[in-house]
Amino acid sequence: MASRRRTPLRCPVCSRGLDNTQIIPLGAVTSGLPWELHAGHCPEHGWFQCEVISRPPREIFPVSQPGGTVRTFTINGVAAYAFPTIWNSQVTPQRVDPYDDRYWEVDWSMLPEGAVSF
Repeated sequence: MASRRRTPLRCPVCSRGLDNTQIIPLGAVTSGLPWELHAGHCPEHGWFQCEVISRPPREIFPVSQPGGTVRTFTINGVAAYAFPTIWNSQVTPQRVDPYDDRYWEVDWSMLPEGAVSF
């Protein structure tokens, strides 16, 4: 997995492309697999980040800044800390392109219904 200049990461709330995107190589952290931190800022919903480890991310986190602390959000008053992705719902994970946009989409079926608020 070579480092990239563009990220498939979008705002998990409004699907808008993110500003100030960053892809930070974290090195071969586990079993020699290269890790990357992908982060970006939505003007309306703030910073988001995810980790890519040779496969698409399982979750997208709202954060205070890239590499910062997780921000809590609520959906109809229920606290949540991450947006699960379509990749997280795969029953039998297979080899796929870790940058395939469709696996980075939020799996809303795993979250309560309602409006997201920060």
